[in-house]
Amino acid sequence: MAKLKFMGEITLDDVFHQHEIEIFDRVLSAIEEIYKTNTKKIKVVDIEINDFNYSIDLSHTKFISALTNALKAFEVIEEYEKCNRCLTIINYLKTKTYI
Repeated sequence: MAKLKFMGEITLDDVFHQHEIEIFDRVLSAIEEIYKTNTKKIKVVDIEINDFNYSIDLSHTKFISALTNALKAFEVIEEYEKCNRCLTIINYLKTKTYI
């Protein structure tokens, strides 16, 4: 899991908007690694802004919505292979029952 590090006048919202594709790449990769397991929560990315740490974590109940948002972002930049990967996982997760 990687860490994004920033200094200066930047907010967490700025980081997300300016690095949205990189964050969604990490969302896709993190979910892709474990989606067939019963993992209940994953850490996607750590973000450090001016020595203050934030962490983006996802519970399994948010996997589909996170991937749906990633899919939309990937469609805009025409990353269709990543769109396909998102759709494959979304379709799998829709049939999965978590205990």
